[in-house]
Amino acid sequence: MGRGRDWRLAGVVLGIVGVLIAVPAALAAVVPERLETVAKGEEISLTAPGESPDTVVFSGVDGWSRRTTGDDTTAVLEGPRGLVLLVNAVNGVTDFEAATRWRSKVLAAQAFPVVLDNEQIGNTNGFSGPTCHGRTHAGVCAILGNKNLAVSVLLSGPATEADLLPVIYSLRVKS
Repeated sequence: MGRGRDWRLAGVVLGIVGVLIAVPAALAAVVPERLETVAKGEEISLTAPGESPDTVVFSGVDGWSRRTTGDDTTAVLEGPRGLVLLVNAVNGVTDFEAATRWRSKVLAAQAFPVVLDNEQIGNTNGFSGPTCHGRTHAGVCAILGNKNLAVSVLLSGPATEADLLPVIYSLRVKS
């Protein structure tokens, strides 16, 4: 006697669930991703909460488009030739070698697996560390340390280390 009513109720519930899934997906498809163009000479600041110093800045991405991440420790930028730059800062580093191994695992989760090279790179602002490259995808990277901070810099796409150098050379601790 109540079977017809059960099917109608199930249909209503199924319809509501469908709307709850379809509407957000449709909105996400039509709402454009928020990008901001980086002005010439503009510095991008990343803050990793913890002990001082806790902020790093970099430049070298004039005209690139910066994605809004909602995370003060991470910057994602889109550049020419389909390049995507991911820069991430962490605080509280006391063992840089261990931090390097950990950051390479994080890069694998954030972008793609990387292989550490036997090459070291640094800048005049006190940052230094190993370079790396994508294991399964095209890309180059470096994991750099300075004081209590570690910064991973990954450039995906048809990139060379020379494409990454402007960012690495500009990287500094903000006082």
